[in-house]
Amino acid sequence: MKITYSHKLLWPLLALVLVLAVVRMLLPHWIHHYLDRRIERMGPYHGAMAEVHLHIWRGSYTIENLRIDKIGAPSNEPFLMAPRTDIAVSYGRLLRGHLRSDVDFYNATVNFIDGKTESERQMGKGVNWSNELNILIPAEVNNIRVHNATVTFRNFISDPRVDLTMSNVNSTVTNLAPEESQRGARMATLHATASILGDAPLETQATFDPTNRFGNFHYHIHATGIQLVRVNALARAYTGLDFAAGTGDFTMELNAQNGQLDGYAEPVFKDLKLFSWKKDVEQEKKGPIKLLYEAAAQGVVSLLKGPTNDQLVTKVPISGRIGDSQFGEPQAIFNVVHESFVQAYKSQLTHLQPSPDEASH
Repeated sequence: MKITYSHKLLWPLLALVLVLAVVRMLLPHWIHHYLDRRIERMGPYHGAMAEVHLHIWRGSYTIENLRIDKIGAPSNEPFLMAPRTDIAVSYGRLLRGHLRSDVDFYNATVNFIDGKTESERQMGKGVNWSNELNILIPAEVNNIRVHNATVTFRNFISDPRVDLTMSNVNSTVTNLAPEESQRGARMATLHATASILGDAPLETQATFDPTNRFGNFHYHIHATGIQLVRVNALARAYTGLDFAAGTGDFTMELNAQNGQLDGYAEPVFKDLKLFSWKKDVEQEKKGPIKLLYEAAAQGVVSLLKGPTNDQLVTKVPISGRIGDSQFGEPQAIFNVVHESFVQAYKSQLTHLQPSPDEASH
């Protein structure tokens, strides 16, 4: 009688184990198929992934080779290529009744491409990327970490072609979940470091209210030791000038309250030289109009610096509304900053002045 009873218990248990094993084996394929269909079309972009690996014991899954391309883009460069993306659900928060997840991107690359027309550009416009991220993740995202990423900016049709790289990008965004930020005065935070134009260090920090999107935030970015000759392709393509010598630092601080954006940008140029007879005439053999233009620009810089100063600071005030744009808050912020620079330099460089430290000597 005992043997018969044991057999009655054993077979259902074996059947349950078999079913669970089959589900465990097929679940990654189901998840892969589901996610692939969800990101197949995202406005002007489409996505795909190679594999999905499930890690039930630690409450996570890994997406291998997540790729997002712009539809009809003239370049084969993907907008995003992420070899490995880990999404982990916090069991601790789950036991407290909160479904939260952390996301880690490893060795990802983001490629921005500029062009004359919108079809030639690949700038990430036309997609709500926050919503698309939520599609990939079954729980509300609380923390995002980026490890050793690369960001590029290219223009294949400019003369000369532009190819800039930001490498060693590491960043952490914390407290994104709204319930987390509502406890007292806690805000979401961002901290990121990178190397730009070779080895110039860049650091940025931000605090923001995730419940109010981009309406309330504080943002600070600082880059030092930029070798200006390394931005010559960009300067030639977009301003018609190039640098013969000099280094630069850049600081920008932005504050937003209820959609009102205020702040400043402060480029600092040291030993700045735009015109070099040996480089521009003997080596590159530029035309007379181009040489005259650069020589005149160098003359203006020399007058603004004075006879003894080797440092030049231009402080550009930034102010505008970002809550009324039909293009979304990130584009609105870019528009305000861009317009502030345009207005500053239209007024014949009136905001340029010698560094206070240098002027005191």
